Amino acid sequence: MTLTRRSFIGTAAAGGLVSLAPGLRVALADTPSPDSNILVFLFLRFGMDGLSLVSPSDDGNYRDKRPTIAIPSSGPGAGIYLGQQEGTSFFMHPLARQLHQMFVDKKLAIVQAAGVPTENRSHFETQEMVTHGLADNEGPARSGWLTRHLTARAAPLGDFDAVSDGQGVTTSLDGLGGSLSFSNLSRLGFQIYGAYADALAAMHKGDGELQLAAQKTLRAAAAVREKALSLPFTQPNPNYTYGPLSNVLRPLAEVLKMDIGVQTATADFIGWDHHEYLSNNFSRQAQELSDALFAFTDDLGAIAKRVTIVAMTEFGRRVRENTNNGTDHGAGAPMLVMGAGVNGGKFYGHWPGLSDSVLDQGDLPVVTDYRQVLSEVLVKRASQSAIEQVFPTLSYKPLGIIT
Repeated sequence: MTLTRRSFIGTAAAGGLVSLAPGLRVALADTPSPDSNILVFLFLRFGMDGLSLVSPSDDGNYRDKRPTIAIPSSGPGAGIYLGQQEGTSFFMHPLARQLHQMFVDKKLAIVQAAGVPTENRSHFETQEMVTHGLADNEGPARSGWLTRHLTARAAPLGDFDAVSDGQGVTTSLDGLGGSLSFSNLSRLGFQIYGAYADALAAMHKGDGELQLAAQKTLRAAAAVREKALSLPFTQPNPNYTYGPLSNVLRPLAEVLKMDIGVQTATADFIGWDHHEYLSNNFSRQAQELSDALFAFTDDLGAIAKRVTIVAMTEFGRRVRENTNNGTDHGAGAPMLVMGAGVNGGKFYGHWPGLSDSVLDQGDLPVVTDYRQVLSEVLVKRASQSAIEQVFPTLSYKPLGIIT
């Protein structure tokens, strides 16, 4: 990215967030704390088929409703056995080997049949519900759930309250205000410094909205540059792929290891809308999800003990395959919680089964409200003592996912 005065002013004034990489946004605390924990929220956008990622392969209803795309429990293309929940055996997708190993190592917990309590099957409307922390018959909300989390805490927000990728502000941070936008935070200090920074400072004296945003940008650049210059050179982690999620998580790990006070980060992984030929298309996505998350957690090094990751989709897919060997928009799907503080190697929530009598209009029903999972992580890992301000209509009932 070539940083010009025009792009500097435009991104600073846009009220966006400081940018790390496409699909990546981060919220920063003003002052780093060595014992502060970090929440990474990974949004698997456009309807991830949870029944292909975590499959009840021996369930007759599953096999009958998916005669061509079901993940088998044995033979070619078999899933990797995870364990049982309420008498049903579950298998990880065969190409998600690293996720399976994280589960075995008790670093990954799986919350079954989770999601948004809604009858809506629109990608965009349901995604907005997730990022604003809503369910049916709620809203509209002026702020995103991460904004409410950050502003409900006792600690004041300062210069580094939020950063983003410059591709548009994630609505989970709607209403935070006063944010910055650049292509890569780790390079920010080497794009604005010296005489150039002095000239920009001289151009933006005053207390107007634009001037204050520019001043905040300059302070951020100086802080990042000072930190970056103090760190030793390290070799790139070889476990990353060249796929889209690795391209997002690699720079995030770089920033987290700078230890400049990141408290929350959000990343998007799109491409899950498999109405046709699910088996081939989903396999590529599942392998990238698995390999990229493993590389990311491995890359974090010592700071991994402070990082908890939550991954979810806006809704799962219908249980019955369609005529194009794909699946249409559904409801419940697994949520993945991994990393620091997680009681891993277990299933959480209730598995209702796949019989016609329990399905919600042909869909796996939402049994666990996604906000229960987010709430537990915020309370137990992110020092949130006013969770009712984050999710006002939810009764907090932790599942025991977090130690």
